[in-house]
Amino acid sequence: MQGGGGRLPDGRRGRSSEGRDERFSFVRCAACGLVYLDPRVPGPRLSRYYPADYLPYRGPEAWGRWRGLVAAGLRATDRRRVARVRRYLRERDPSGRNPRDSGSDGRHLREGGPARVLDVGCGRPTFLEALVRRSGCSGVGTDFSDEGWRDDPQRWAGLELHHGDLAELAGALGADPPPSLRGLFDVVTMWHYLEHDYSPRDTLSRVRDLSGPETRLIIEVPDHGAWSRRRYGEYWAGYHTPRHTAIWDCSTMRLLLERSGWEVESIDTSGTLDPWVLVWMSRQERARRDWSQSMESRFPGFMLGRLFVWPALALGARLRGRGGDGFLTAIARPA
Repeated sequence: MQGGGGRLPDGRRGRSSEGRDERFSFVRCAACGLVYLDPRVPGPRLSRYYPADYLPYRGPEAWGRWRGLVAAGLRATDRRRVARVRRYLRERDPSGRNPRDSGSDGRHLREGGPARVLDVGCGRPTFLEALVRRSGCSGVGTDFSDEGWRDDPQRWAGLELHHGDLAELAGALGADPPPSLRGLFDVVTMWHYLEHDYSPRDTLSRVRDLSGPETRLIIEVPDHGAWSRRRYGEYWAGYHTPRHTAIWDCSTMRLLLERSGWEVESIDTSGTLDPWVLVWMSRQERARRDWSQSMESRFPGFMLGRLFVWPALALGARLRGRGGDGFLTAIARPA
């Protein structure tokens, strides 16, 4: 973010997270402290790291006979995300009328129609699906790949999904330049998207141009200050090499937001994902697992670890004051 100040080595080296014999390194900016991948994969080559068998695209089906339990866990994550977003929305019925007294709860709603939520990096858009169903808002999603939704268009027919970046989204919505769309969205979410972005400051500035004075931006990312990062070192799943290009802590996230035109309301070391997932994936990385294979045989070990290993690890880390459990969440509004 500083554009200078030198570099210090940090974190992951060696193979990519899916086992290719490639070498990558994360470095730390000596001026601002940001940890970032250097060098990054050139843009034209990036799609090879997001194939059809990329685990997030495969969803519950990757877990074989345990798919039902995995699907239930993913729905629970979506519910937690919906709850966060609904703090800033009032529910409306399909006609656009507010069924509840507006009260003074501080939640924002655009005038002239249902609230509108943009999910950047929507992937398989189950979160937007759940949010629209629960709140009656209008859901818009964008992702640089349409692998997450193109095979089931009927299911996602109630969502407005765009394949491309934010500049392409602005064009698809009929506005150039983006500032003519100011105030279009009430809430913008980025659930584990920003760490994949090659130009996060530009992206946040573009989102700012799509936002009104009461818009809320919700960002969730891996936390470089987490105890699990120190425990697992180069195998920490938060690095997700080479797909993740930058890893923030609370300080560098605040700096990024402020320099992108946002006022930080809160940053905390929590998230909607189960932190055991990050620890388990780190342990799998250390064992050099192949993520393209079926996950069915690994599910019993995952659950046993969640019940018996995770509580001891988390308690020990907290007693030693070693940092958060793995994720951080930032909430901001336009400055």
